[in-house]
Amino acid sequence: MSQPMFSLQKQTLDNTIGAAFLGIVGASLLFGMTSVQAYYYYHAYPKDSRLHKCAVAGLWLLDAFHQGLIVHAVYMYIISGFMNPFSLSHIIWSIKLQIVISVVIIVIVHSLYAYRVWLLNGYHHGVIGYLVAAVVVGGFVIGIIFAIEVYRVEFFSELDNISWAVTSSLATATTIDFVIAAAMVFYLRKSKGTESRLNSRISKVMQYALGSGLLTSACSLSALFTYILLPNTFVFVGLEFLLTKLYVGSFLAMLNARDRKDVNSDDGSLEGTTTFKFQHSDSYTSLSRSRYRLTVRTSNLHRGNVSTTIVGSAIQSPSSAKSKDSRTSSAYPYSANSLWENYPCPPVARSS
Repeated sequence: MSQPMFSLQKQTLDNTIGAAFLGIVGASLLFGMTSVQAYYYYHAYPKDSRLHKCAVAGLWLLDAFHQGLIVHAVYMYIISGFMNPFSLSHIIWSIKLQIVISVVIIVIVHSLYAYRVWLLNGYHHGVIGYLVAAVVVGGFVIGIIFAIEVYRVEFFSELDNISWAVTSSLATATTIDFVIAAAMVFYLRKSKGTESRLNSRISKVMQYALGSGLLTSACSLSALFTYILLPNTFVFVGLEFLLTKLYVGSFLAMLNARDRKDVNSDDGSLEGTTTFKFQHSDSYTSLSRSRYRLTVRTSNLHRGNVSTTIVGSAIQSPSSAKSKDSRTSSAYPYSANSLWENYPCPPVARSS
């Protein structure tokens, strides 16, 4: 057994068992919030992509498994190891396995974020997407090495032998969080235009991206500093419990930050109203360059079928106030596959 590492504080019940207990209490609260977020996601976004649906299900299952592992670990240290100080120095199997699960969850979340950045990168034709992909792959390699090295030690004091792997994994996770958050904010900012409603949605997603990146980065840095300064305590272990939950919760919060489509519980129909203003001039009317206000009413959504009716009314501009054209209102039937993505309006339309 190797010599214990230097620490700023001696081992006490407060910074060992107490820290682990507080960590699992916080992790349990975050797991409950994650479960609510997952339920809300499936209820609010039934038409979301299969990738996101499978990712949410997989992350929740892994998070639940991780929760069971840390509960087992804390139970073994507090109950089974009661009045046995030697048991606190031993790394039990559930602690090792929860580290592996934590690495898997973090890699999945980073990959999903990187995928979103990659899509934005393709739209803006930049190189930042390649940088994000490279750092995520590097983090995946370091995480695998860390998970393997953990199984080579039996006592917490032996973590000094693999301290390079512990510090590298936490530092890499922090770096990836900063890079992904910065890339998403950069590309989303470039995506802003003159549409105020769209800009508001983009700003909302930017806030979630920046906030989640800063939150997980702060937790990773805290775990790194406490491991370096307090290696003989369980403070960094309790923070590591929280870190996994924060990654899952931050990703689900970003998915749920999008506008929700109202669902009718009886027949699954959706109803919505959107108003557009645009410049219109064609053979159907003599109101040249008049302003039209269109109200799009959609209803009877069932298994992807949308029945849309447009009711238009012309508002004459001053230059055409004397026009006598009687065709100032009309109704057109229209079918679309998506409620909010395929509005039947000209390319020059502006939402109001």
